[in-house]
Amino acid sequence: MFEESFIGPAPLRAEVRIMLTVWLVILIPWVPFFTVMGTGMAFEGGYTLGAYLFVFQVWAYPALVGLAYYFRRRKPGLVWPPALVIVPMILQ
Repeated sequence: MFEESFIGPAPLRAEVRIMLTVWLVILIPWVPFFTVMGTGMAFEGGYTLGAYLFVFQVWAYPALVGLAYYFRRRKPGLVWPPALVIVPMILQ
């Protein structure tokens, strides 16, 4: 019963560690390039659906990375939601 509290939490699975590392490496250039510069220029072409979707993607990615990091031990499956923002940007 008390062994778990002395040993500490179980180590993360390799999949979770790798994906968190990938998301954090992508997040480093994300903040200055997309968040600061990209959001300001998104509406230069007008208030279109594409502009609003771009702003949503830009601001949702850091929040989803934070969510994945917060739940990395309790729910390891939540390491994948940042892909919901990255994949559509790659496919455009």
